[in-house]
Amino acid sequence: MIISVLPGNLKFHLLKCDDVPYTIIAVDGWESIEQSLLDLQDQKTSIIMINCGATRSLSRIQLPPAATIYIIDSHRPFHIENMFENDQVNVLIDEQELEELRLPQPNEVIKDESDDDTDDDEEDEEQESSYEGRMEKIQRKAIKREEARLWERRRQNLLWTYYESTWNGAPSCVRLLELAAELNRTSAEMMWFAAVGLNSAFIDRLISIEMYTSICIDRMRPFIHKFSPRNIVNQGKQDDQLHISFGKDAMMIDEYFSIKTKNWTQRGDVNIRHLLASLGITLAETRQKFEALSTEQRNVVTDILEKEIDSSFATFFAHLGYCAKLSAADLARGISVRMEMPKTKKSMDRFMCGTQLLRSSISGAKSHRFNIQQTFETVCQRTLLVSWKTMAAAINQSEIIPNGPYYLFSCTRPIDEEMIESRHFLYNTTNFMLRSFASMKKGRTAKPLIAMFPLTAEKQGWLVVTGVMPLATVYEDSLLKTCIGRAFERVKKMAPKLRITNDTFDSDVIQLKSEDRTKFIDCLQAIFEGSN
Repeated sequence: MIISVLPGNLKFHLLKCDDVPYTIIAVDGWESIEQSLLDLQDQKTSIIMINCGATRSLSRIQLPPAATIYIIDSHRPFHIENMFENDQVNVLIDEQELEELRLPQPNEVIKDESDDDTDDDEEDEEQESSYEGRMEKIQRKAIKREEARLWERRRQNLLWTYYESTWNGAPSCVRLLELAAELNRTSAEMMWFAAVGLNSAFIDRLISIEMYTSICIDRMRPFIHKFSPRNIVNQGKQDDQLHISFGKDAMMIDEYFSIKTKNWTQRGDVNIRHLLASLGITLAETRQKFEALSTEQRNVVTDILEKEIDSSFATFFAHLGYCAKLSAADLARGISVRMEMPKTKKSMDRFMCGTQLLRSSISGAKSHRFNIQQTFETVCQRTLLVSWKTMAAAINQSEIIPNGPYYLFSCTRPIDEEMIESRHFLYNTTNFMLRSFASMKKGRTAKPLIAMFPLTAEKQGWLVVTGVMPLATVYEDSLLKTCIGRAFERVKKMAPKLRITNDTFDSDVIQLKSEDRTKFIDCLQAIFEGSN
């Protein structure tokens, strides 16, 4: 079983219910998938690939001949060959989403091999035919070649339209929760795992607030009604509030308050003090822990912050013991950083760290709560701080420059070596950077941002390259579709000598050799200008 933490724990539960033996293989790229499949060549088994495997053709990988592969992946779009050509591969998808995916028909993109066999038979008969017969067959072959050329052109246009953008569908953990419900295997624990997985997709900028809210209302509500305490009908703001780390320092690195006060500028600290004064929050209160405030003060501060942000956000909470309460969004961030940092640790070790953190959120033991608290106070806070510092330095030092149809940020400073390859860090930092950059001047919402970060240690001399779509597009598109990954693929085809690697499951995160940076930027500019 090749999996990720949150949907994986749901699948473990289903397999345990039926006493099905299984083996876990944690992977973090296509190379590890290929190696894992090679290790299973002699086994007759069922392989379940969760959150991986759907976006590249598995027909081009040496699959175990006696294995059946099932894919549960939220990455979109699926590779055509996985959908139509390989009988070993089975992709799980909702019927409604299948219609929205707009898959081409098999006969439009897959060539019938019987046509080639017919042409070979005609060539054998051609030698024995008369002159008129040979001429007629030559004409037929010319017509078939022209039809094949037109068919290939239509095929390329269809595939171009189909693969033009990438995005993420509903998280796999929600689909597994619904599958468990059909098998009558659901529990409150499984609902919590699905809620954390849903929040993980949202805080990693994989799904929009519209999709998040729609899933909460349409797909999670039946489970909420089933497993919520009967005596709690509606807790109002207590369960619907946007969870905010309270304190002046925490507000400084929060994306909303940072952009509102522009705290990376010289007047940033003054702006924060003015904001706190206008909200009626004293500096003495910001220096205290939120739990240390009286109940009346906490309610006042919560009301003030809710009115200031003016954004409804439904999330989920788990109660630990008698008084401790844990937000699914906070836990999702903690699991993300534990799963992705540091890359020097083996993928299985990081997987077990994330699983331990997830299970600690429902065990309630004091030692387990300490593990969660330590993750929040050390790794999560440090990640947010590094993200803010990277954004602030980029704007203050004017490192974000217009480069034709897009903005380019090329970082010259080494970033924290544990974070730089983390998808959670890259996506949140680049989004934070573009929003902050756009807030400084009007007219900056129509171009994407391409960001380059230098790698260190063993990968010194390489760059991590990613990108984020224009803010105007993000505001309009509820699926958060991006063409950045497609543009990177076209650069690789345009200049095959460029040293580009993409071993991740996200096409918009690649690694580039530093010496090829200039050529890559020129090719990318040409592609964006051509698409416009």
